[in-house]
Amino acid sequence: MAPHANPIEIEGYTDDQAISTAEFPSNWELSAARASRVVRRLAEFGINENRMRAIGYAANLPVTSNTTVEGRLRNRRVEILILSI
Repeated sequence: MAPHANPIEIEGYTDDQAISTAEFPSNWELSAARASRVVRRLAEFGINENRMRAIGYAANLPVTSNTTVEGRLRNRRVEILILSI
């Protein structure tokens, strides 16, 4: 097995507040953009792009309630998962 061959999933999330801008028509685009930016940055640090994939989950799978500012801030996140092979 090659060193550092494990696949990496970068998952982007948002809170449940609707967004509608020219750049991000919905939370789907925003969450995917968050994940993609992390993929791009990791590639700049030398991580093989073929190991990574960006996934946008929008407001699905919140880690806490979106009813408070603090909760919404926690739900706006990127998670990096290093998978076993």
